[in-house]
Amino acid sequence: MVTAQAECAAIEPPNGLNKLAAFSIFQSNFKNKDYPLALEYGRWILCTKPETIEGFPGFELSRQLDRFTTIYQEFAKEQTDPSIKATYLDSALMVFDIKLELYADDQEQVYKTHQQKGRFYLENNSIVADAVTKAYEEFQLMFDLDSEKTTTTARGYYVENLIRNYINKKETAKAQEIINEASKYATGGLVEKLNEFQKDLFETPEDVIAYYQPILEQEPKNVEALKALEGAYEDQDNQTELTSVRRKLHEIQPTYESAKALAETEKSNARYAEAIKLYKEALKMAKTKTEKKQTNLNIADGYINQGDIKTADKFVDAAIKIDPNYGRAYIAKATIYNTAITNCIADRKLEAKDRMVYWLVIDYLNMAKSKDPSVANTVNSQLGSYQAVTPTGEDKFLRLGNLKDGQKVKIDGSVAPCYAWINKTTTVR
Repeated sequence: MVTAQAECAAIEPPNGLNKLAAFSIFQSNFKNKDYPLALEYGRWILCTKPETIEGFPGFELSRQLDRFTTIYQEFAKEQTDPSIKATYLDSALMVFDIKLELYADDQEQVYKTHQQKGRFYLENNSIVADAVTKAYEEFQLMFDLDSEKTTTTARGYYVENLIRNYINKKETAKAQEIINEASKYATGGLVEKLNEFQKDLFETPEDVIAYYQPILEQEPKNVEALKALEGAYEDQDNQTELTSVRRKLHEIQPTYESAKALAETEKSNARYAEAIKLYKEALKMAKTKTEKKQTNLNIADGYINQGDIKTADKFVDAAIKIDPNYGRAYIAKATIYNTAITNCIADRKLEAKDRMVYWLVIDYLNMAKSKDPSVANTVNSQLGSYQAVTPTGEDKFLRLGNLKDGQKVKIDGSVAPCYAWINKTTTVR
């Protein structure tokens, strides 16, 4: 049995061959999978580790060393005696160690060798003692050398295995370190898997807070810690702490998302002026049409809650200008004009002239579902209540100048001064 551990007595090619000829025979037999003969003519390479071979400019020692690990693994596969299998696999491991020593200053080669060695352990875990643990140690070395490459290689295979191993061993801190670093480079499905791993680490929001609060105390501008705490406080419905964390995030790293999140927190706490201010900040940073139209509508909603429906109407118009088929915006218009009626009759009774404005409300609800079928159910749930309060036949004949169905009427100051700003036309029905 010839192994890498055996003494390298012969440092020259066999049978008096020159190095180029011996290398050619080694290479040919390796490709033909005649591994015993390949080793016979190539062993001198393993022993002497030449950096070059005269007459063969494409010679790469690292590639040849990889071939020796393959040779010893193939020898092991042919054996039935576990002890002999293990000996050959030890030889392959010795070659990996030779590579690591030779290329200690070559990070790319070191990374590749740790990767090969880790896979080797997993492939031979039934023979090599404690192979799985050793494989994870190699994967950790890969991650330490190049976290980005390890995260993006093989669709996150190495990162997933590392994290799962640490979680199974209850080594939460190490798993968290991998998740934090890998999250910087993860894309696609790996992002979802990292999120799932994160959930596995923390069973309750209190767990998240207990882990990240000390980190934040040491590093007040740690964005990862702030985002984790944001999620925990949101789960707890702790509005005070949630607002505080979102403010810090927005101060450190102002984005559309941070401004929007903070605005929504202020809105939920009925601080509409502050919410409007933040939504306007978000609007300046919005990039897509969807972000812009939704933010305009959120600003409008803030003004509605403040009672400033005239300004709200302008922001709804801005949303419709961005997307003429935005159903929610037309529903908002209906809400605004319904509120206008409520405001106008604050100190008097509802009159037939006020009831005409409900036709305009219905116009916008019908526009909403005709332009955007996704809001049809919402519209249909509201239509009946408005149709019930429109002018009656008696109202149209006696109190509204004998209006006829299909006739156009203007909702403006001629109806009542409080409606002057609306200046819209509707249809008698």
